[in-house]
Amino acid sequence: MSVAIVTDSVSDLALDVAGKLGITIVPFHVHIGKKSYLDDAQLDMAEFYRRMEMGGADYPRTSMPNLHEFVTVYSELAKKTNEIISINISTGIDATCNTAMAAAAEVENCHIEIVDSGKTLMGTGLLAIEAAKAANEGMGLSELADMVRKLIPRSHTLLTCASAKYLIRGGHASETLKVLLGSALRIKPLIELKGQILPFGKAIGHARAINALYKYASSFPHPRSLAVDYSTDAEEAKSVAERLGEMFPGVPIYTGVISPVVGAHTGPGTLAISMLEK
Repeated sequence: MSVAIVTDSVSDLALDVAGKLGITIVPFHVHIGKKSYLDDAQLDMAEFYRRMEMGGADYPRTSMPNLHEFVTVYSELAKKTNEIISINISTGIDATCNTAMAAAAEVENCHIEIVDSGKTLMGTGLLAIEAAKAANEGMGLSELADMVRKLIPRSHTLLTCASAKYLIRGGHASETLKVLLGSALRIKPLIELKGQILPFGKAIGHARAINALYKYASSFPHPRSLAVDYSTDAEEAKSVAERLGEMFPGVPIYTGVISPVVGAHTGPGTLAISMLEK
């Protein structure tokens, strides 16, 4: 078997894409009231976001995969290969890489490289896709890890959401972001994922926020791949992907549904674009 590729569920990789490329996804966890779900569970997302709007005791909470879960995934893969690369959410956002490193140390007779993607959403997913393609073509682990790390600065993600209140409630909004956005309802935050969650700007109204995403994409004129993530509006995501296809003919474009774990922090109406430069 070639090098095994692992990522986490907040990479938003569609299951059919992951399955076709042989990428293993380690799920985060969602906790609603007294019940816990895997991030890859088929949750009723309409009900999920309704509970977010209601707040209270049933407000969704999230947690990363634990040590045992990573050890289990790596150990199962180690039965088929002695080389694994695990591309995970930025350490500036979450401690998943630290847990993955601890798990890798417990798996014998297998070389496991843990890569901090510096991103989440499809910013991470696009890196995992490139890694899987190269691995399937026979690239070895050392060269593969070097390739992915060189691609990380070329991976870019910008998102907009209906409101910053979910980021603030989840503890993922900096004081700068809070001041930038204020409390005006029509202000749509623009947030860049670049090692951490960073304020990029703001737009007055949803249409201008979407235009800001296109403008951001156009600032990287030579992408090797693109992606659109969405929380609730599949038709809008399809429209954005089509527009990106017109802007960048022939470039692969992937679509992902924002995982419940990320959705718990960004809320309904979230849309993100990611691109990986050549």
